[in-house]
Amino acid sequence: MSDKRQLDSTCQLTASERKIMAIVLRSGEIARSAVTEKTDLSQQSVHRLVDSLEKRVYLRYGEARIVGRGKPSPTLFVDPDHYTSAGVSIGTEDVRFCLVTLAGKPLFEETLHFDPIRPDAVLDVLKAKLSDWTAANRTNRVLVGIGVSMQGFRGGAPDVFFPPLPLASWQGIALEALFNEALGLPAFAENNATSSAIAEHYLGAGAGHDCIAYLSFNHGFGCGIFAEGAAFRGAHGNAGEISAVYDKTELPRRPALSQLINVLSEHNIHTTSVRDLTARFQPDWPGVAEWLEDVKPQLQLALRALQATIDPGAIFFGGEAPDALRRLFVEIGRGTFRDQRLAMPDLVVSELQGDPAHLGAALLPLHRLIF
Repeated sequence: MSDKRQLDSTCQLTASERKIMAIVLRSGEIARSAVTEKTDLSQQSVHRLVDSLEKRVYLRYGEARIVGRGKPSPTLFVDPDHYTSAGVSIGTEDVRFCLVTLAGKPLFEETLHFDPIRPDAVLDVLKAKLSDWTAANRTNRVLVGIGVSMQGFRGGAPDVFFPPLPLASWQGIALEALFNEALGLPAFAENNATSSAIAEHYLGAGAGHDCIAYLSFNHGFGCGIFAEGAAFRGAHGNAGEISAVYDKTELPRRPALSQLINVLSEHNIHTTSVRDLTARFQPDWPGVAEWLEDVKPQLQLALRALQATIDPGAIFFGGEAPDALRRLFVEIGRGTFRDQRLAMPDLVVSELQGDPAHLGAALLPLHRLIF
């Protein structure tokens, strides 16, 4: 790095700088002159802001390109080498941790196989992982912040959740304050399904749609929404809590993997956990076809509810469900939409392997602070 380019240790960007960063990120690479056309800023202002962002190592200049009838204009792309963001997903059986570049590409991913019942134990492991990664890579990257993904619905405050029973020890904890104090980093919390929807938009196939829904098949069953360039939370932070559409008789028959584990046990196929189910799953196991038929009405109800309320261009099937099960869910979802007057969303098997909530969580600090 030249003396003229210096890392920004505080990562405090103005609204105009963030707008330019978002334009460049979504474009991948773009001529500087084309950036001006996408803003309400003058050409001189764009040039000044871009120069400042380049000197602070957020952007990098590429080769000049002729745009329209004007002179050649230098291209811009997000500099991937000097900033990083951390993400952690608290699951019912494990913790997933990652680091991503400023452009959102994973640098490091690891699934930590231990019971995440104790928040203090999770924090101790994360501290060690961050320290080990920094030492091993001798990096001078600025760590922008950490995003935290939690299963369950919000309990009033933006960072307080009511998770499923295996994560009861996390209930009522202000996650952003907890992680900020423990790690000394800006911390941002999000529901796991919404985090997965963020990952699908930036790293999967969701970028081609203005509005997507992501169905997260985990211990429970949830949904995340990404619309018009941002995660959609709703007025109380619980947009996408799709299991709330079911009554007491329907709830045990929703497409939650914990329910499938119980059904398989009745057929003498004993899976010890969601992770074990995912690793060993066979579509022809006895009980699978019957269970899919049993949950079909509830899955189709959820799909129609999404069509009628958020009108997504695509609904992605993911979470911890293995690929073969995701495809079976899509199959029983076909024929769901009855009103031919309404546009039908695409039903898509997510190609992001495993639950990508940790990746979406790592994108949260970037989305909140830089883009």
